[in-house]
Amino acid sequence: MRRRRATLADFAVPHYRPKSLKPQKPLKPPEAPPMLSRTRQTLIAVVAVVVLFLLWFVGNEKHDTAPLASVSAPDEPASVPRGIPRNGTLDPISIDPNRPADLLPQYQADGLADDYRSDAAAADDRYRGRYFIVEGVASGVRRDGDNLVLEIRTDNPGQVVRAALLRQQICGPGTRACEVEARATMVRRGQKVAVECTGAGQGEGGTPLLSECLLRGGAN
Repeated sequence: MRRRRATLADFAVPHYRPKSLKPQKPLKPPEAPPMLSRTRQTLIAVVAVVVLFLLWFVGNEKHDTAPLASVSAPDEPASVPRGIPRNGTLDPISIDPNRPADLLPQYQADGLADDYRSDAAAADDRYRGRYFIVEGVASGVRRDGDNLVLEIRTDNPGQVVRAALLRQQICGPGTRACEVEARATMVRRGQKVAVECTGAGQGEGGTPLLSECLLRGGAN
């Protein structure tokens, strides 16, 4: 039998067909931690602010608190010499160094006269025998026997308040004493004045009377 010649086809390598690859799913990126809800974020922010405020408050309280002894109390009227104006006015305490340094009631001459006109008995209960300050406008200084009397205008043109002056007056700062005649020369008609006196009831014609009066440096 004749042998067949080998051809190139006999030596050909069989064609390799790779198996079809299945498409792979894309890899997912790592998941981020879940976000806090807006309500929780707001709550955390509020708590943080409160904590910071408490820390700040406690810190300031420790540093700013001063011992009670080092806190200076406001000056009382009696802490300055009597009869010396402060900020242009006298404190409403007596300029007489022999009297207590208590605050004195202050009245206007108009109000005093009105009270006596309205109800003399009630006005006596309020003023008679009490020591207080009366302010107004000087009508003049008149002599009544051995006494000098300062007359103070009221809103009623026909009526004044009569203040009988003490023989010894305070004529300058630091309770410097002088005779009443010297002090009276310092008063001018139409000048704003203030006296501290004891209420003495009513005189003729319903005139309010004041006794034991000291002329002050001016109306408060």
